[in-house]
Amino acid sequence: MGSELLEQGRVTLWLLIATAVTTLCGSFQYGYQVGVLTGPSQMMQDFYNESNYERRDNYLGESAQLWLWSTTVSAFCIGGAVGALVAGYLADRLGRKGAMLLINVFSITGGLLMGLSYVVNNYEIIIIGRLVIGVYCGASVTIVPVYLAEIAPVRIRGSIGVIHQLALTIGILMGQVLGLFVFDYETGWPILLALTAVPSVFQLVILPFCPESPRWLFLKKQQEEKAENVMKRLRATSDVSWEMKELRREADESNHEEKIGILTVLGLRDPLWKMPLIVCIALHVGQQFSGINAVLFYATEIYYQTGMDPMQVAYSTVGTGAVNVIMTFVAVFVVESAGRRPLLLFPYASMTLATGLLTMSLSLQEKSENWKWLSLILIYLYIVSFSIGPGPIAYVMVPELWGQGPRPSAMSISVQANWFANFIMGLAFPYLQDTMGPYAFLIFMFFCLLTTIFVYFYVPETKGRTFEDIVASFSRHEKGATTEEMESMNMEYHQMS
Repeated sequence: MGSELLEQGRVTLWLLIATAVTTLCGSFQYGYQVGVLTGPSQMMQDFYNESNYERRDNYLGESAQLWLWSTTVSAFCIGGAVGALVAGYLADRLGRKGAMLLINVFSITGGLLMGLSYVVNNYEIIIIGRLVIGVYCGASVTIVPVYLAEIAPVRIRGSIGVIHQLALTIGILMGQVLGLFVFDYETGWPILLALTAVPSVFQLVILPFCPESPRWLFLKKQQEEKAENVMKRLRATSDVSWEMKELRREADESNHEEKIGILTVLGLRDPLWKMPLIVCIALHVGQQFSGINAVLFYATEIYYQTGMDPMQVAYSTVGTGAVNVIMTFVAVFVVESAGRRPLLLFPYASMTLATGLLTMSLSLQEKSENWKWLSLILIYLYIVSFSIGPGPIAYVMVPELWGQGPRPSAMSISVQANWFANFIMGLAFPYLQDTMGPYAFLIFMFFCLLTTIFVYFYVPETKGRTFEDIVASFSRHEKGATTEEMESMNMEYHQMS
């Protein structure tokens, strides 16, 4: 079995095209929305103030302006939670590809709303646009990892899954660069916000030519012949007997199951779902409570806090995005060799150290100008640690922990948890920074430490294992096997393969 499995683990043209179209036109937009407000934040807040004066004959107070800006940032997360809620249903009903095509309407609508806000002199439209584009991003980051996990060969499933996060980081960097250096003039930010619709237009043109998930075709639509043809197209070989055999085995098991929705998974109809559900939610909540999007959303404000001048802030912010991209690119190649668990454990421990030391360096900022450079190094260490592990691995692991039936719903629940945690962080961080100053990072340190401990005790390794074997491992866990014993069983499984 092992030699057959290895033969299926290569990158083919259609696998590459499908991965590129779904990530660079889908996942990319989530990252773009995270980074795009970094550059024009002050100009947009000035627009809010002027618009309010022209329409209501009074300027916004300082607290009202802070609240409006926090709402602008966080409305994106509310939309994201809604998108994640419906994504599982759409992915099952329309197929992974059909669902991705449909949700582009939210991206295009959101981009147009935000782009027209300056013309109609209405900042409320920006908030509505952020909410709408959030629906797209929430659905997209739920469906894309599932699609990638289902079209990728077992041997390189982790690497293919990480490309979702890589495209996301490229989106962050692109948003930062365009905002700080290209559309950095008073009327440039509406164009910057409207550009988010462009990738969706490309996806509407190209995605129809890409293959549907063979797993969805076989297990949801019972189209075995079509699924086999798609598998041959993805693998660029006529021999896909091993993977079709696995699909038939999974189909036999799923035939005994009724349709599994979000409430069914949350209700733990199968007791064996408890541990995978806890792991999935913990990985996604831990990812956001580590503070990553607070740092990315408010990067310029944090760098100003260190005492940097505007040009230093601009280059430091873009450097943050560049480091994020580079280390996620590295993760594409190390995720299969290093494994999932080490790429969670060591980075979270490193982030714990970085946030603790960052608190110290920010609090000593007034003592010497040199502390700002230590703060910059620590922020980059934090970004490096996040990018190589917690960022991509949360999205790679969740689809791996579930069988075909509950997989979309489980992914939807996990991503909703991610969005709600993101919303809390995005809304709360400006106030935490205002009231606690540098000590706000101690909260992130606490959650990084908590997640490190959780990963050590409860998260299994999934590298190189079939979906069937991973799901079965949780049955062993329920019977009392420890994480270490499960890893030993995993090694035996690979030796037998």
